[in-house]
Amino acid sequence: MSNSKSLLSRVLHSPVQILAIIVTLVFCTEVVVMLVLSYLLPNVLNETGEAFLDGFLLTLVCSPVLWAVITAAKRAEGERLLLARETEALRAQQMATLAQLATGVAHEIRNPLTSIKMLVQVNRAKFAEQGLPTDDLDLVEHEIRRMERSINSLLEYARPDETEFAIFSIQDVVQRTRQLIEGQRSSQGIGLELDIEEAPIQVSGDAAHIQQLLLNLALNAIDAMPKGGTLSIQVQRSADQCQIVVADTGAGIDPAVQEKLFSPFVTTKPNGVGLGLGICRRIAESHRGSLTGENRATGGAEFRLTLPLAPQPTDSSRQNVIRESGNSADSDVTCRVS
Repeated sequence: MSNSKSLLSRVLHSPVQILAIIVTLVFCTEVVVMLVLSYLLPNVLNETGEAFLDGFLLTLVCSPVLWAVITAAKRAEGERLLLARETEALRAQQMATLAQLATGVAHEIRNPLTSIKMLVQVNRAKFAEQGLPTDDLDLVEHEIRRMERSINSLLEYARPDETEFAIFSIQDVVQRTRQLIEGQRSSQGIGLELDIEEAPIQVSGDAAHIQQLLLNLALNAIDAMPKGGTLSIQVQRSADQCQIVVADTGAGIDPAVQEKLFSPFVTTKPNGVGLGLGICRRIAESHRGSLTGENRATGGAEFRLTLPLAPQPTDSSRQNVIRESGNSADSDVTCRVS
């Protein structure tokens, strides 16, 4: 019984399948009614009477079945919403557990790592003064720093900084992000396309956090194009929100991680921790926005950040507006101003 309900729920999730059921039901009922009428009441009713009786019997037969289909569809939708709420509750519980785990990891590992790193640095200096090789100690310090980055990422995911909201121009944040990635982008031979409106687009939030989000997306896009390509950043404005689209021409998102792209510890990078995109989504949600990622039809991946526009500032609040002029793009940057 449970399996049959589950199968019915899956079928009723699709409007096309519901329509196919209704059309099939109506057709079969109409055929049966016409055959029954011609057999039971031959030459008794005229065409008007047959049409009336045909419609009455068709309604009588189809109504209970259609009611059952609609009820089952509502039940299936209820099950879907319940599953979504349970999944969200489980995610919240996992985040709370992760926060507790991160705090314990910080106290138990970070302080000893700092002590080990200091001892390595002291002994490396002594080895250098005595003319002894320091390659092994360099490798140890490099690995310690890598472990510290992983721990700091875990702490940042579990205990985010407090958000300080103010009105700022999204164009300024995009330009600062462009400046930060300029060196790595140029060294890998990656072109940059900026499509930004000239009129200021102002949002309310923490400019530093939004910059962190965009920088993470841009660096991920650069990592996805080790042999060169094109990184594009597009800023669009609608009636009450703006969208920032960061896209690349790399290999795209691995289908194996598409469904759990923003989950913790999900990564395809050899040395990745898998917390960056989760932090980015949480920043977007803390600004009453959203962050999605998908593959492009033309190749590569794109991430779309949606943020609500800030209300028009009054004279007393204009002093909170953050405005900084960005430098002009370099010669290998294609900048389209709409």
